[in-house]
Amino acid sequence: MRELNAIRVDDHHYQVDMRGWVCPYPKYAVEGLVRKLDRGRLDLLVDCPSATEDVPKVVKAMGGSVTEINQIGGGEWQIVIKK
Repeated sequence: MRELNAIRVDDHHYQVDMRGWVCPYPKYAVEGLVRKLDRGRLDLLVDCPSATEDVPKVVKAMGGSVTEINQIGGGEWQIVIKK
């Protein structure tokens, strides 16, 4: 399995590219990512359609929120998470 690398965009804003990760891995990976995020914004890039439904549920259960889900290309999405 590949390693997840969070890119720091600026203070309290990170981006993680999970395109190419097969479902349901984005759902499980977001648990660890949100846990590590003290506060701020995390942009998750995915190409797994079910992640657009699964990730918001996981984030909400962990006390965060998904503020946007944007389609950024054919079969790719940006999920904006805030905590």
